[in-house]
Amino acid sequence: MVLLAAYSAACSSSDPIYGYSNNAAAGGSAWAMSESVLGVAPVQGLDISGVLYRYTAVKERPDDFTVTIANENAIDGGYIFRETDDWSGRSGQTIVKSIPVGYIPIKYWGDGSIETTGVGSVEDPAVVYTYRYIEPEPELPDLPTYTYNALKDPAVIAATEATERPETNEEEAKKDDEDEEKKDMEKALAALQSGLKMAKGQDGLLRAMNPVTMTQYYAATIPGGAYQETVMLDGGEIKDNKRAFRSMANDRLHNQMVQEQYQ
Repeated sequence: MVLLAAYSAACSSSDPIYGYSNNAAAGGSAWAMSESVLGVAPVQGLDISGVLYRYTAVKERPDDFTVTIANENAIDGGYIFRETDDWSGRSGQTIVKSIPVGYIPIKYWGDGSIETTGVGSVEDPAVVYTYRYIEPEPELPDLPTYTYNALKDPAVIAATEATERPETNEEEAKKDDEDEEKKDMEKALAALQSGLKMAKGQDGLLRAMNPVTMTQYYAATIPGGAYQETVMLDGGEIKDNKRAFRSMANDRLHNQMVQEQYQ
């Protein structure tokens, strides 16, 4: 019993749910530990913690009479629970009992029954099981290990085929680089020669133009004579422009304000 209770307590770390069954003896003196009796499915994680029963013994006082409430052991054989009341030499009456059993897993609980011996009968029987239900931890399936390789993906291969350059060895790559450098050098020389030719042509053109231009310059004549001053002053006096003075004063004031702002 102790070992079974320890096994039950360690089977899960979830919070337990406590409850009790229906009246197992409502349908007769024998029953199976089914869902209809327990009120829940008899699955792993369900432990029976106690048995409560009540019945009325009907008998004459001098008669021998016994009543046994029992459940078979579904795993090891024999009984997982068995309680006997001996009514011999006693008057019949109603009895109520509560028997703790210490959280025994449901898989051990076989068929239950009420058995009698001697002269007498049992009326209004009720057998109720208290239980603790613990939700079992879900078992995760073993998933296959899969490693993705992008180099083997058909979509990646199809997308990169059009842009891939064929592999070349080092000698071919070196030769290609030298050819590219040679082509660049030829282009640079061609551009330099073209510039020299253009400069030479412009120099010749300037040399051809200079004698004509200089000759025309030196051969040009300016009509001689003296240019006399013809400015006439009205009244013979130049007066100061007062508007100009005011404008200059305003300019000085403006410049002073600007300098003060900067300072």
